[in-house]
Amino acid sequence: MSLQRKVVLQVTNLLTPLLCGLVFIVSGVQATESVFTDTYPKLLSPAGFTFAIWGPIFIFQAAFYFYQARDLYLPAERKLDMPYVEEVGPFFPLSWLSTTVWFILWAAGLIWPAIAAMYAYLLTTLAAYLRLGINLRERSLREHLFVTVGWSMLAGWVTAATIVNTTTGLVSAGFNPAPIGEAGWTIVVLTMTLIIYLLVLFTRNDYVFAGVGGWALLGILAERLNPANSPQPEVTLFAAAALCAAAVIIIVRFVRRSAKSQEM
Repeated sequence: MSLQRKVVLQVTNLLTPLLCGLVFIVSGVQATESVFTDTYPKLLSPAGFTFAIWGPIFIFQAAFYFYQARDLYLPAERKLDMPYVEEVGPFFPLSWLSTTVWFILWAAGLIWPAIAAMYAYLLTTLAAYLRLGINLRERSLREHLFVTVGWSMLAGWVTAATIVNTTTGLVSAGFNPAPIGEAGWTIVVLTMTLIIYLLVLFTRNDYVFAGVGGWALLGILAERLNPANSPQPEVTLFAAAALCAAAVIIIVRFVRRSAKSQEM
């Protein structure tokens, strides 16, 4: 990667979140991902606390934000080797632009255009995630903390958010999941979701990504246990079973891999 391209990417990465933040302020939107929960109730809706995951996501994204630009002030002969800047490429600013568009459209009640923006957000996030080759090559602990953890967490959450957003769109369109009914459809979606997160765990040993999936399942289970909601025992039991299965698989795999590492 040329020095000029690297600097352009670094500066673009610095400016885009600031511009997107300015758009948020000017637009005055205040909606969250849960804005349509009451309007279009669905069994896949997570409890409100689930969205608190944006806190650590923003913390780790901020860590990447500053870490990738830390040599900007250095002269050319002292520039650092930072291959992850090229690997992430334009997908950091594109992910910010996508989520900004999604947020505004979602707040405006334009569900399907917002869902299209969410898929753009998912694709740009996954593009950066895949290009980084997370857990497929050796990295320092510092690089894991400042680069890969944030992208694993974001990719894991945007995957869950896209599934929930799509379900909201289907409900708004009057989707009828006959003959299995809403409960059966929810169980099918939960099964597919569990498979996605476990596939990432087994192919990339990405405990962060898989852990985010577990967090999403916990949120869905908590919402089903809320006395204010209509009882759906089959969905509640399946969500609990899926959460327990995910937790056991993640823990067992982590323990086994840790034991193998110590033996080596």
